[in-house]
Parts: sequence; C-alpha cells; structure tokens
Amino acid sequence: MRSTDRVRGVRRVSGIAIILALACTLSFAAARASGDPATSDLILRSLPLPTEAPGDLAWDGEALWVADWEAGQLFRIDPETGAVLRRLSAPCYRPRGLAWGEGRLYVVDDLEGLIYVLDPETEVTITAYRAPNHTGLGLAWDGDALWLADDGKDSIQRLIPGDGTALTYYPSPHREPGGMAFDGTYLWVAQRRQDRIYMLDPESGMVITSFDSPGPYPCGIAPAPEGRLWVADFEEGLAYLCAPREASTYQTSDWRETEIRMTYRIENHGPGTLLNAQVHFAVPESESENQVLLAPPTFTPEQPVLTCDRWAQGIASFRRNTVAPGERFEVGYSVRARIAAVNYIIFPERVGRLSEIPQDIREAYTADGERFQVSSKLIQDTAAQIVKDEENPYWIARKIYNWVIDTLEYERVGGWDVPETLIKRGTGSCSEYAFLFIGLCRAAALPARYEAGTSLRGDDASVDLVHHRWAEVYLPGYGWIPMDPSGGDRSTPGGQADAIGRLPNRYFITTHNGGGSKALSWTYNVHATYSMRGRCAVTEDEWVIWRRAKEEGEAIIPSGARVKP
Repeated sequence: MRSTDRVRGVRRVSGIAIILALACTLSFAAARASGDPATSDLILRSLPLPTEAPGDLAWDGEALWVADWEAGQLFRIDPETGAVLRRLSAPCYRPRGLAWGEGRLYVVDDLEGLIYVLDPETEVTITAYRAPNHTGLGLAWDGDALWLADDGKDSIQRLIPGDGTALTYYPSPHREPGGMAFDGTYLWVAQRRQDRIYMLDPESGMVITSFDSPGPYPCGIAPAPEGRLWVADFEEGLAYLCAPREASTYQTSDWRETEIRMTYRIENHGPGTLLNAQVHFAVPESESENQVLLAPPTFTPEQPVLTCDRWAQGIASFRRNTVAPGERFEVGYSVRARIAAVNYIIFPERVGRLSEIPQDIREAYTADGERFQVSSKLIQDTAAQIVKDEENPYWIARKIYNWVIDTLEYERVGGWDVPETLIKRGTGSCSEYAFLFIGLCRAAALPARYEAGTSLRGDDASVDLVHHRWAEVYLPGYGWIPMDPSGGDRSTPGGQADAIGRLPNRYFITTHNGGGSKALSWTYNVHATYSMRGRCAVTEDEWVIWRRAKEEGEAIIPSGARVKP
C-alpha cells in the first residue's frame, strides 16, 4: 500500500526541503536494494520434468502426471524429487491435455481431436470420443465434469465426461489456450503467447486475475494442495510449484532504466504582452511499487517553487511576470528512473468490506467533482442499475468497469467531456473513460481516483505528445489498484482483464489525483495559465522525450517489490 494512501492537506514547503526529502528517500531506497534482486514468493520450488516435450499436467492427489506428446507417453512423478514413479504408453500418438478424475486419466490428442478415458491401473482405455471441435490442448476436472481448452475455437468448454457433450462454453482469455486446472474454486488457463496464467470464474468465464508465468513457455497446469498450482514450462523442462494465494499481492517484472525529459513551451507571437505566465508540473513520487527515481528531477532553466496540492501531489511551479511579443517561456525537467511492469493478484473473496475503508479515504475519494458528476441523477441511477445489491468492492468495481467498456468506444476528439455526455454520446478518450468510471464508482460509494503520466511509444527512444490517464480504486486489503477502462476495451476476456491491477513498464507515472487541483486543474502532467495585455497570438506546446539510459545504474528496486527471476 502506498505511503500516500491517506489524504493530507495542502502543504507548502520550501524547494530545498522537498529536494532534501526526495534525496533522502532515494538514498534509503538504494541502500535497501543494494543486495541481490528479490525473488518472487509466488514460486515455491521447481522440479525437472522427465521429457523434453511436456504437455499438460494432472494431479492424482499424491503425485504429478505429465504428458510427453512427442514420445506418446505419460509419466507419474514424485512431487518432491521429480523421480519417475511410473511410465505408461499414452492411448494416442500426441497426448497434450491431461486431467485426473475419479481414478481415471483423461487425455486429449490434438492430432486426432479425440479425448481418451484411461484406467491407469489396468492401462486400458475405457472409452474415447471426439472433442467438440476436434481440437484441444488442455483438460481439467472439477469433480463432476471435464473442462477443455479448445485452441482451435479459442474457447473453454465444460463437457459431460462420459461422451464429451458440451454443457457450456465461453471465449478463452486469449487465442490458443493451453493447459488447464481447477483448484476447487477457479479455473486456471495457461496462455503461452502472453506468458501468463489466467484465473477464471467457472460460472461466467470472466477472467478475474492473472500472474506472470514462471517460465517463458507455459504448457500445462495442475492443482496442488492448499490452493497451489503446478505450472509446466516447455522451454525450460521444469514444473514450478506456484502459490498465488500465499504470494505478495503484486509482482514486478521487466525493469527498464530510462531517461525522460518533459518540456512545456509558451510562445507569444504578439502584438500584445502575456502577463503572469505560470507553468505547473506534477512531480512524480520518488518511489512506488513499480517506479523508482534514481535522482531528484533536474529542472530547467531555473529552480521552480515546489509545493504540494490538496491530494499530496508534488507540484513544481515556474513563473514569468511578462512574456513579450516574440518571446518564449520554455520550462521543464529531466529525470532518470527505473520502471517495471506491475501485476496485482486479486482474489475477490479476500477483498474487505466497504466499511473497512479508512474514513479519510472514503470521504475524499467519493466526493463529487465537476468532471465526475457524482450527484447527477443519471449517474446515480446508472450506478444503481449496474451494481444492484453487490457489496463486494471488487465486484462493484468490476461491474462498473465492464459496463463502461461495453458502453463506450474509444475516440479522441479533443476536450474532456463529463459522464452524462459520454453516456449519451457513447465515445470517449482515455481521460473520459476514466472520468465516467470514477464517477460511477463514487456514486456506488467506492473510492476512486485517477493516475496519469507519459507513455513510451513503441521504441526505447520515442516522443510522447498524447500521454495517458487511467483510474485507481481502493480495495480494502489491497490498497489502490489500477484499472484502465480504455486500455481494457478489448475483444478478448484476457485483454479486458489485462488492464485490471496491471500496468506495463511503458508508463512513467507523474500524477495521483482525486479530481482537480488549483495548480494542475484536470490535466495530465502539466498545466499553464496566463493573462494578456492587448491582443496576443499564443502557441502552447508540450512534449516528452524518452531515451534508454546511457549507462546502466545500480539495480534499485522499491522495497518489497517482487522481481520475476
């Protein structure tokens, strides 16, 4: 949970004090991270697999089974040592999916498209039948029925185990789903193209959360005792014992070191004069879960006045009394930072109640704002229709999130319209998605705010002229969780869930804001004001340049961060 979770009043402090405090924080962060990078507690241990071509996994209550799809064999292995306890010939040429249920092994062959039911004691195939679409890479058993990950139709299907008749189906998280497991509550699906393991609600197929695969090519999953999971990796030839329920609430991975320069320019073409020109920059936090400043920002051309606004957001303010015709007022800062991808593993049943949210957070971040329209009848009625009698904060946020991405289509037409307009129009930019989502969350008594920054545009050296804004919600037990409705407006369930509790390492975060401030107004990273004496033609421009750091610095990571090994 961030140190800025609680709302503080406006603090006006000297620039020297802020710089010294920032330097001390950076020094402390460096001292804590001078050792080896932290290893994720998601992974408890690993086992070598007895095959170079592993497929899916299965758990029989005492030992682990793995399919060797190249040799057409099935191995039973000791979960402590990896020793082979038994070897069987598979009932097919290319066994891929594997599940254990009622003393039987279910095997799917992705060459013939058949599902085989094998008695491992007698090594007799009891029956075989066609998979619904003659394709499949993963199987799971839920105690009553069989689940199939159909890579041909990109779907998840629940089957009658005796003959393969489909009971229900829904889209897979992404294309080509692989290994599957059922842990007693949720379905888990491996997606090797994304290198991720997705957790699904078996009733609806909705993707709830996910975590980074422990290896580069996840090919199989099996349940393990105490809600743990075995994950097989084809490239590394290992089976990893993972503990998503016991791990830290978030993971970090893919740390990058970068240099960022942010500039704002006001140019007066005359013939009049600009008066009291001010430019206010959001100053990024020195340390968060997935971002560390390696040194305090360097401001140009002179040192600004440093303050904090009512949301405890650092502000750097430049002022020019006059900007004469033909003059430019150009200011900015540069900073060197390490940025990581961050991913929260969220179990809805572990989220606390709304009443457990600290009062100061609840009061500040459910308040109305001119761009949120919380008190609007349309917003109040819409939130009530979406949420109904839901009380779990995760599901309140998720229902609103799903409604927003179903209602809006992305369109950046300029300006930031209010939620009522967006509902009627049906389109919006990233900021407008966030404003509508926040307004509805607050109307449902769930604290929400926005986070903003600049975005790397595809290359290590790039220019950002657009920037990005998304939302955060406060989930008791987890803290502030990012939710990006515009980023999650995707066609696949996994694509939608990938913007919940997850940020890539291409965002440099500058701003946490509850809804407008005197210095920043409602802007992303910078806000400018001025007045005019006479008629003036004014050009305003802002840009951010990203560059890969020229020299690798010390491997600094935030305290408690989890780095993928």
